[in-house]
Amino acid sequence: MLGLVGYSMSCFAIAVLLTVIVHFFRPIRQNDSFPAWKWILGFVIAVGAIPYGYTEILTKMKGDGMVEPIKVALGDAGVDGDLLYYRIRYTDDQRASVIAVAEDKNVFGTYESAVFYVDLEKTKGSWEPTSYEVVNSYQRQKDATTFPPYW
Repeated sequence: MLGLVGYSMSCFAIAVLLTVIVHFFRPIRQNDSFPAWKWILGFVIAVGAIPYGYTEILTKMKGDGMVEPIKVALGDAGVDGDLLYYRIRYTDDQRASVIAVAEDKNVFGTYESAVFYVDLEKTKGSWEPTSYEVVNSYQRQKDATTFPPYW
C-alpha cells in the first residue's frame, strides 16, 4: 500500500512538471484560459497508466507458456495457494522477468497476496524458471514494492 502511495505521489509530481512545461510553450494570450488542474489530472492518469499498459501489452504478446514455469518457481518458494496473476516486467527471446502474485496461506491461517519476481529462461523452446525473489509477503517478512505497484 505504501508503494502505491509513493507511486501516486511520483505520478502527481511528474504531472505537475509536464503541466508547467506545457504552460511554457502555450501562446501568451491563451494563458488566462489555461485550466491547469485539467492538465494535471490528465497527466496523472496518463503517467500512472503507462507502466501498467506496458506490462499488460508484454503479457498479452509474449506470455504464452509462462504459467507452468511460474507455478514451479512458486512451488519452490513454498507458496501454499494459487497463482492469482502474473505480468511480464521485461523480456527478450531468451530471458524474461515477471511479477507473480500468488494467494499464500500465512501464519494466522488466512490468505495473503504474496508478490514475487520470477526470472525465466527459454531452453529448447520452453520457459524454465531460473530464480525467484520474494518482494512482498507477511509470512516471509518481506515488505517491498514493485514498479508499477502490484498487490
